[in-house]
Amino acid sequence: MKATSRSFAVTIGGLLAASLTAGPAAASDVFKGKTVRYIVATAAGGGYDGYGRLASRYMEKYLPGSTFVVVNRPGAGHLIGTNLIYAAKPNGQTIGTFNTGVIYSQILKAKAARYDLSKMSWIGKAAAAKRIIVVSAQSPYKTFLDFRRATAPIPMAVSGVGSAAYTELQLLADVFGFRFKLLPGYSGGDDDMAMMRGEVVGKMGSMSGQGDFVRAGKGRYVLQVGGEKDTRYPEMAYGREIAETPEQKAVISLVGSQAEMFRVTAGPPNIAKDRLAALREAYGKAFADPQLLVDAKKLRWDITPLVGDVVGNAISEALKQPPAIVAMLKELQKSKPSTTKVSVTLTGTKRGGREIEFKTASGADDKAKISGSRTAIKVGGQASKRGNLKAGMACEVTYRGPGTEATLVDCK
Repeated sequence: MKATSRSFAVTIGGLLAASLTAGPAAASDVFKGKTVRYIVATAAGGGYDGYGRLASRYMEKYLPGSTFVVVNRPGAGHLIGTNLIYAAKPNGQTIGTFNTGVIYSQILKAKAARYDLSKMSWIGKAAAAKRIIVVSAQSPYKTFLDFRRATAPIPMAVSGVGSAAYTELQLLADVFGFRFKLLPGYSGGDDDMAMMRGEVVGKMGSMSGQGDFVRAGKGRYVLQVGGEKDTRYPEMAYGREIAETPEQKAVISLVGSQAEMFRVTAGPPNIAKDRLAALREAYGKAFADPQLLVDAKKLRWDITPLVGDVVGNAISEALKQPPAIVAMLKELQKSKPSTTKVSVTLTGTKRGGREIEFKTASGADDKAKISGSRTAIKVGGQASKRGNLKAGMACEVTYRGPGTEATLVDCK
């Protein structure tokens, strides 16, 4: 892990601030004999789960006598986990991590967002993730501004409608005048494979998450938003340099704020001062622990921590968006990607029905992903579960294209 002297100074400053905020009781006394639930708003595996388990393991070390238990609560673009953390008792025994992209739902006052990020008890953030657009190596688009010359919509992979990447790509397209076709349903490494197969041109993600893909020569970066400019990739545009209009600058600033506050840890509002101070102290010590830094380096994980209110203040500032950006977000909320309905015969299922394979009426082989929460499933006219989908069934599948997530599977 390499760190600039500036980021190192900021990190140490944050850690020292955390130490100075500790209350009169020693951290080891406050949580002795207590169990702390650490909620991760994603399924097991992946970056959020990995950073969450790392934080839990080392915070437990600096809160002797405590026991940390990691609980995965995925779903609804991190909203389920965030809601659970927010609604927990303010005793410091339920904390967790989520994608700060949930800020978009709060700005829009979405009914499913039952939290107020400005009121949460902020413990810290572990990293800063440069937000990037990456495209496949064989893509004809060499630079970000090459998107302007596209004569047809540019297919881009996203995990789901309303996800952070979905929202950010559409905002960027709106203010820079691009025509992106956002294809939901890609998760894990599916989007990388889709780029290699030519199903999509690219995706939006973090530089750390796409590093191996680019280093292997399979992709290239075309845009960086947030963080210090990475000069290793001269063909990559830097958001602050290309933003000219007020709208472009506002979108770059908003997306950049998500990049700076990455891998956060927070608790519900009004955690008692002594307990919050102890949690912050343990967090600061955890992310300065030499062995944690060794573990993170092996995984090529960025560690640029900040502790305490500085994180919450940055989130609160990001919530203050100009009317033009709020209006754009509202339009995005109303929009729905186009879908296609096909009559098919199922030829197989994978992973308990999480993916179905089928032949279309024309005889072509195809597949679709099946979400446990977003895909409506009917069998014989009755609501059903994905595990009941079997080879040989005649079905109508509504989806957004080959390999994407289905919105409806209606089988006889």
